[in-house]
Amino acid sequence: MYLLVFLSAILFLGVVWYWFYRRQFQFADKWPSVQPRYPIVGNAPIMLGKNDVERFQEIKRVFGECDRITTAWAGPKMLLITSHPDIVHQILSSPDCLERPFLYRFAGFTQGIFTAKLPVWKDNRKRLNSTFNQRIVHGFVPYFVKCCEKMTESLLACADEEIVNIQKYTAVCALEMAAGTTLGGDVLQQAEGKVEFKRGLDLAFNGASRRMITVHLYPDFIYQLTHYYKELMEGRRIICDFFTKLLIERKKFLLHQSNNSDADAEEEYNKPKILVDQLLGVSHDGRQFNDIQIRDNVYAVITGATDTTSLATAHACLFLSFYPDIQERVHAEIAEVFPGDSTDYSPENIKKLTYLDMFINEVQRHCTVVPYVARENTAEIEIDGVKVPPGNIFIMSLYTMHKRADIWGPDAEKFDPENFTEERIKERHPAAFLPYSAGSKNCLGWRYAIFGMKLIMIHLVRNFHFSSKIKHEDMQFRHDLTLKLPFQHLVQLKKRNPGRCPTVAG
Repeated sequence: MYLLVFLSAILFLGVVWYWFYRRQFQFADKWPSVQPRYPIVGNAPIMLGKNDVERFQEIKRVFGECDRITTAWAGPKMLLITSHPDIVHQILSSPDCLERPFLYRFAGFTQGIFTAKLPVWKDNRKRLNSTFNQRIVHGFVPYFVKCCEKMTESLLACADEEIVNIQKYTAVCALEMAAGTTLGGDVLQQAEGKVEFKRGLDLAFNGASRRMITVHLYPDFIYQLTHYYKELMEGRRIICDFFTKLLIERKKFLLHQSNNSDADAEEEYNKPKILVDQLLGVSHDGRQFNDIQIRDNVYAVITGATDTTSLATAHACLFLSFYPDIQERVHAEIAEVFPGDSTDYSPENIKKLTYLDMFINEVQRHCTVVPYVARENTAEIEIDGVKVPPGNIFIMSLYTMHKRADIWGPDAEKFDPENFTEERIKERHPAAFLPYSAGSKNCLGWRYAIFGMKLIMIHLVRNFHFSSKIKHEDMQFRHDLTLKLPFQHLVQLKKRNPGRCPTVAG
């Protein structure tokens, strides 16, 4: 008797749950669903037993089969996925789609500008916007140049035609740029911790990305029992230790600066105001960031700048190796703007490098460093005639959008910098190319990233000719928060000016 009552209760609750479940997601019946799909677990089994490369390929397949919008299921949770520029533009530009879904929580540091929920993000963004305006970024150029010269000096110390993992060098350079212009201090002279920081970054990013596509790891109490959790915590510890040392140094510097003469204080005031000074200072309304907000925002900016810039420039070196004619055209333009030993790296001169611009854009089209973005709508929106109630999650593949044949033509897989001539740009959908996302939540440091990448590439191409045993058709990626190869960026360096070694400025 009791068993019958118990089973009846279970059946009744199951029916009620299914009714609410169907009612909640019934609006999406018009759209196709990713297959295969299973009861309760949804599409999750398609990731089981796969390594990171196979996972990336599976996600690529899913988005490639999606025309406008498709439903995918992370267990019982529905995700709306798209790579169509119409819909991507609508979502990213909507004031009702500014929230980041729960998936971002897995990256940690939830009081920072990258993973914060909407109210915290709005406050952070408003207070930090001025830190990355054009004047500030232009003021950073001399420091960027110092970092690039140091990287070049390290590479020139290698034997001629030596094979190196170029990302090892671009990662240190990007970290020095990001840390020096974010936290201040003489980061260039600090060798300790940079390689270990990169290891911590890889652990943290890989751990977060793995959890995002592994449904059974969503509950904290389960995830904390796994070795993945221990790896993630180790990565975050390494990162925070690195930041803490630099933050302590900056606080000491600011304390010393406050005791300087008025003339010294005025000189410091006229320098670009770096991020940490904004974080440690008092805003116009008298508020201060707390220690957790300072840590999380420093994490967001430095890790974002380091990983994206180092990967984009390392990918670019491989593409120079794949296409020698393109490499020589890039070199010829740089040699024309910077003849001989010219070191006039002014923003005006950098802007003259139009073909380098086109080349870097094409690299980012093929290797979109942040391949996916996600949003959650906080109010009802209408997409393709369907009213989507609040609380739904949209996953957008910028990587797939940048390869769509209906947008980029039948040769979308071909590497061609001419895709970014003014004529071709005018012919395309205005949202067809979004390497830094778009809308109110676009990349805060996009100007910073552009100048950093250009200066790294200028220094590399002026000093080296690149070749590699890797071919374009060998390029594949592994699933992560950013677009990473499953192998090293191995290139052979032939010195363009043998015997010449730059003197690192001041």
